Amino acid sequence: MSANAPLRLSTRLEASHTTAAWREDPRRPGAWILEVGGAEQSTLVPGRPRQLVYEYLQRVAPALDAMGEPGAPLRVLHLGGGALSLPRYVQATRPGSEQLVIDLDAELMPFVLESFPLEAPELTRIVIGDVRSALPAPGTQAPYDVVLLDISLGPGSPERLLEAEYYRELLALLAPGGTLLVNVGDEQPLDVTRRLASQLSALGTSVWVSAHQGIVDGRYHGNLILGASRRRWQREKLEALRLAGPHPAAVLVGIELEGLGKP
Repeated sequence: MSANAPLRLSTRLEASHTTAAWREDPRRPGAWILEVGGAEQSTLVPGRPRQLVYEYLQRVAPALDAMGEPGAPLRVLHLGGGALSLPRYVQATRPGSEQLVIDLDAELMPFVLESFPLEAPELTRIVIGDVRSALPAPGTQAPYDVVLLDISLGPGSPERLLEAEYYRELLALLAPGGTLLVNVGDEQPLDVTRRLASQLSALGTSVWVSAHQGIVDGRYHGNLILGASRRRWQREKLEALRLAGPHPAAVLVGIELEGLGKP
């Protein structure tokens, strides 16, 4: 077992009625995979927070990089914690950022942090609760530059996490120039992504989608990153997202979204 092995290899998650466990990544020396309920959820490469293993995270990262001034601190709300890959990335690329993480399982965050602590724990607050009912009330704290819903919404997700009113609540937490990012694990013909994009457009936001080209043109299932903001992202910024990959990459905006899931 590697020198950076976790202190414990597994723990019971009472709220989710399942088990979380670490196992060594056979493909990446020194990396550890977090499994929840036997399913791979996150992969950490200790000491290398900028190294994001999963493709969807590699699409989220350029969107985070594009917020505000390069390297300037951000206020970020993470809905869903996992192994805290994205909070670690923000800490590494945006020192001084204030972050709030909401996660359902009281046992998961201590299990992760006891072995792989954050670099600046005083700047990241963790709240145990549901990603809707535990939201901060608007106006009770400073608004967020980014709200990131990272629970892989999809066809089997609860209606209360798909309905328009939830997204109205999320948008109310954003600063005027802030952006909502949503990780959608969808199946063709991408009904969930289409629904969320339509709802967010109806709420007065500019919407874009970043994904593998084969997903947006109807060939594959997979993860899409949906972005929504009151202020329209410039075409140059969206093109930079596409160029950042992973490739083949597609970024759709406006009327282009009508082609989601179509060759």
